[in-house]
Amino acid sequence: MKIRNAFAIIALGMGVTAIILFGWIGFVFAINTYTPVAMTAEAALNLILVLLLATAGLPILHAAVYRWFWHIRRRREAAAYSRGEPIPAFGSEPTAPPPHAAKTTRQRLLYSALYVVGILSLVAAYAPIGHQEGLTAFLDRFSAGRASFTSLATLIVIFLPMAISFALLAPLVERDSRRLNAGLVDTAEILRLQAKQEWLFSFATAFVMTGFLAFFAGNLILSFL
Repeated sequence: MKIRNAFAIIALGMGVTAIILFGWIGFVFAINTYTPVAMTAEAALNLILVLLLATAGLPILHAAVYRWFWHIRRRREAAAYSRGEPIPAFGSEPTAPPPHAAKTTRQRLLYSALYVVGILSLVAAYAPIGHQEGLTAFLDRFSAGRASFTSLATLIVIFLPMAISFALLAPLVERDSRRLNAGLVDTAEILRLQAKQEWLFSFATAFVMTGFLAFFAGNLILSFL
């Protein structure tokens, strides 16, 4: 079964790669032939990859991180981790599916709005090749070498968006935490609020991860194409 799964993953990867390559070639040809817009192969590939990451990669990563966060919550509630013990690395342990929790209409609207804002912001930040060039030039200018380039990129591409995301979500999480700590909600409401917290934190984490992947892809395109 494991060998079959491995072959299925390899075949899927090869198929997706072929689709991206043929789509890339066709897209560049169509844009430069049938429109007045001139687009380089590098710009087209970056646009395609960022769109794929924003529309498909973000939901996939979000689902994976959401499941992992619920796994950590369950393990903590079961006292599986000692105080001060580091949390296991992401994906290092088998996980069970997250529980099904009810959602209010307001909650669904919030989730939809966050996805719209998240996707649009990723596309706006990383899809134009000029933005990738500008960010890379900024990092090169203020870096003394490869190590400092990586450190500065980590600060700007990962830690800064993460800090902003959690700062924006903190009021929502704090309000729900007060309700949970007050002990005035029933079991179903407790599960809903816990699921909401995990959803928001996992979305922020997946958003930052997707942004890093988009930056990394653009950096590879600029370096090797």
